[in-house]
Amino acid sequence: MKKLPAVGGVVVLLAILAVAATAAMGATKAQKSKGTIAFLLSGPDLYYQYGLKGAEAAAKKLGYDVKVYPNPNISPSTELANVQNAIAAHVVAIDGYSVGLSTETATIDQATRAHIPIFLMYGYSSKYVGKQGVVGFEQTDLVSYGKPDGTFMKSALKTGGQVGVITGQLGRGDAEGYRTGFLQGLGCKGDTVGGNPPLSCAKDVQYVATETGHWLRPQAYTAAQDIIGKFPNLKGLFVENEDMAVGVHTALVAAHKDKQVTLVSANGAPYGLAGIKAGWLAASDTCSPSLEGLYSIRLIDAYLNKKIQGGKLYYSHTAFVTKQNMKDAVGWTFFQQPSQVAKWMSAPLLTPVAHPPAS
Repeated sequence: MKKLPAVGGVVVLLAILAVAATAAMGATKAQKSKGTIAFLLSGPDLYYQYGLKGAEAAAKKLGYDVKVYPNPNISPSTELANVQNAIAAHVVAIDGYSVGLSTETATIDQATRAHIPIFLMYGYSSKYVGKQGVVGFEQTDLVSYGKPDGTFMKSALKTGGQVGVITGQLGRGDAEGYRTGFLQGLGCKGDTVGGNPPLSCAKDVQYVATETGHWLRPQAYTAAQDIIGKFPNLKGLFVENEDMAVGVHTALVAAHKDKQVTLVSANGAPYGLAGIKAGWLAASDTCSPSLEGLYSIRLIDAYLNKKIQGGKLYYSHTAFVTKQNMKDAVGWTFFQQPSQVAKWMSAPLLTPVAHPPAS
């Protein structure tokens, strides 16, 4: 009888251990991933890196792992190899950015043949609307996104002057669309889609040149040097992202043209907003790659759970800003703040574009 308390203690201990084991098993079960989403980085541009950060923030909340497939050389062959590796790894979906439209076709075909859903940021084409396995596309309304920069430039150049464009990587449609919108906002008539000068523009504005900076500041620096050398009386430049704008500004300062040339850009990167505050960048049409990345994962999750149909186009949040309304910029760094992540994770999903453009 004296040993009964000890036996009872053993029973209690075993019960405690059993409860702990059950709790541990439950925790393990709760932490189990829903699967891995492959994320394609089509190049080293910081826009893509921030898009990845937003995607990772959403994936963590929704219970997915993210495996990154980098493409530092903006290479079509590297992208296709990355897709093949993702398929071999049995990912549950593919997300991210494609190098260009021709590569994108092969990427989508590979993914859909393997029955792996795919969602791309930028590169929308109407031929994928309703295609089985294509979750959708998310991007800015390309032409409309470039227009405010052109309208601003037209207003800033009160006496007219020569204007040039430094685009991102051509071939996916976004760089071309931004240029078209800018030229239309500038009041140019003619082949704004082709973007080849000469075009007839408003108020004695002369569109003189387009160079490609491939979204990166070193290449944009060189492109700006070329334009400055050919057109020493240049009055304005539209540079399609702020990473390139930093390189262009450096070239303008080196040539003592920074006070002569009005510089406008797009995306609203943190260093771009700093440029607006400092005064060397006049304006930017802002959007957030981080927010695009977050929504891309949310839309993939909704598709996997049969809450939305695939093959849709979604437009990103945008806001055109100058020094006067910088508070309206669409932020890039919200993923660093748990409260902001929670806010966007609980916000309504993006609504598909009712009448997406033909392409």
